[in-house]
Amino acid sequence: MNSSGFMRTRVFCLVLVAAFWTGAVHAQDDAEVKANYLKSEQMITMRDGVKLFTSIYVPKDTSKKYPIMLNRTPYSVAPYGPDLYKTALGPSSLFQNERFIFVYQDVRGRLMSEGEYVNMPQSEEGRRPGRR
Repeated sequence: MNSSGFMRTRVFCLVLVAAFWTGAVHAQDDAEVKANYLKSEQMITMRDGVKLFTSIYVPKDTSKKYPIMLNRTPYSVAPYGPDLYKTALGPSSLFQNERFIFVYQDVRGRLMSEGEYVNMPQSEEGRRPGRR
């Protein structure tokens, strides 16, 4: 085998090991979320009729009320699918450990949500909302 073929084989083996390693880590990481939260996926209808894809993680302990933390993003609320869970919830593990209801939503026009995506919408006067 020439050096080019050896190098390709070596790179292939490294990629293969990395794929199995990340799969094992992923399966290990989402176990805590699955053990403590139930996930549901919904299409939430906005006032104008556009439906936004939403993943909702609710604590399994239903004996008390929990605050809600909403994260609306143009970058993806993956993983998609009712049986696929995030490996961590919230901006840090402190929030996950304190138990919140975590709501992740794709903005309109992105990924699984309906509608047209507008990056920085202008107000009717031609300036960004909230600016004077």
